[in-house]
Parts: sequence; structure tokens; C-alpha cells
Amino acid sequence: MAQEAGTLAEHSARRTAEEARLLEERLAQEKAAGQTRGQAVAASAATLLDQAEMKAAEAVRESARELNAKSRAEEKDRYLRDYLEPKKKLGLMERLRRGLTKKQIDKDIKDVTAERTAWRTEEGEARTAARDAKVEAWALIRTSKLAEQFRDVDATKFAPDDVTTVTERLATMRGQLPDIELRIDRRDAQKLTRLQGEATQYTEAAAKHRTTAAAARTEQARRADMAKRHPELYDIETKARRSYAVQQKRAAAEQSRARAQESAGYHRTPPNQGRGGPSAGRR
Repeated sequence: MAQEAGTLAEHSARRTAEEARLLEERLAQEKAAGQTRGQAVAASAATLLDQAEMKAAEAVRESARELNAKSRAEEKDRYLRDYLEPKKKLGLMERLRRGLTKKQIDKDIKDVTAERTAWRTEEGEARTAARDAKVEAWALIRTSKLAEQFRDVDATKFAPDDVTTVTERLATMRGQLPDIELRIDRRDAQKLTRLQGEATQYTEAAAKHRTTAAAARTEQARRADMAKRHPELYDIETKARRSYAVQQKRAAAEQSRARAQESAGYHRTPPNQGRGGPSAGRR
């Protein structure tokens, strides 16, 4: 048993030590190159945020174009409703008095209606472009390996409804880059310390098991030699060992029963109550 445990501990020690060695080499290489893993991740995230922010800025511009087109379309709509459409109801004498012709009125209404339609078309196109740019800006983060780093601002979920929220969250992500860099590098250092500690523990355990196994082999050899040279003495010692083992088991069983009975008696005994009766001050 001790031999098997020692073999297992040695295997674990070698495996953990190798993992620690590889990690230590990687950290040393990063240090020599002048960029840790945390710094590399932060730099990659910064580049990705640059792209996302450009798309978000595009979404903002398209949203502004949408609002402008909507305003111009509504302006044309009011002009038609409040100024041109009423002219169609004018009688012949009123039109002549104002110097208007029915043909001119119809042409003005047609021209302004076309302008309104054009502004409505631009409004719809700008709205679609703003939505697509907003979704693309967020998707750059959400579909990347870096999304988990920004989980606290819902980077792994779909894009927020409005571009203002997207812009604000991208700014929050950029502000988190120093913390992400520090967190990753700290975890690497902590992992190396943990692996080195575990490797030491496994090595010490393996040595202990080897010592125990060696002592067991020595004892087995001594008893085998005793059985060969002094069989009577060997039988006496064997019986004594068995008797001692039985006594130990009985003693352990008795202690266990005693503790169980003591515990059961404690739970059955009601708490002591003071004797009732009138107090010394009462008559």
C-alpha cells in the first residue's frame, strides 16, 4: 500500500513539477520579451475596442442623420398640410386674386410630396445603418475571446437597444484594461506558486511513503528470517500481534459505544429546574 501511494505521489510530483517548469519558462520568456500575458491581452483588447468604437461612432453619425431626415420630412409634411393642401380648396376667383393656378398648385404639392418621400427614405436608411453599425460594434467584442473579460458589462450578451449605452459600455471596458492586465499577471504568478508548492508536497509525500515502504520491507525480511530460524518465537510474536490488534479494535469499539451512550443520555435528560415554592420574602 505504501509502495503504491509512493508511486502515485512520485507521478503527481513529476507532472506538477513539469507544469510549473513550463509556466516558469513562459513567464521568463514574456519578461525577456518585455510583454507579459496580461499586457498582451490588454493590448489586444485595446485594438479591438478601437475598432468597436469606430463602428459605434458611425452608428452615432447615422443616428444624427436619421434625426435630421426625420425633422426635414416632418417640416415638408407640415408645409403640405398647412399651406399647400388648403390651396386646392380655393375657388376660381380666390385663385385669380392670389395669382395662382390649379396647375401650379398641383405641381407644388407634387414637388413637396417628393421631397418629403426622399427625406422619409433617407430617415429609414439612416436608421438601418445606425442599427447595423451599433450591432457590429458590439459584436466585435461579444464574439471575441475577450468577451469574458468584460462580463460585468454584459459583453457576452446581445447589443443594448441604443447606441448611447453601447458607447458608454465601450468606454467602461477601456477603463478596465489596467485591471485586466494586473489580474491576469497576478493569476499566473499565483498559479506558479501553487504548482511549486504542490510539487514540493508530492515530493515530500513520496519520500515519506518510500521510507514507510522500506521499513515495511525490512520488517517483512526480519520476520521471514525469524520464521525460518526461530519458528516457535515467530508463532508467539504473530499471535501477540493478532491479540494486540483485536484488543485495539475492541477498545475502539467500546470508546465509540461509550460516546454514543453519553450523547444519547445527554439528549434525554431534561434540563434541571429550580424547586418551586414561596420566596423567603413572602408570607
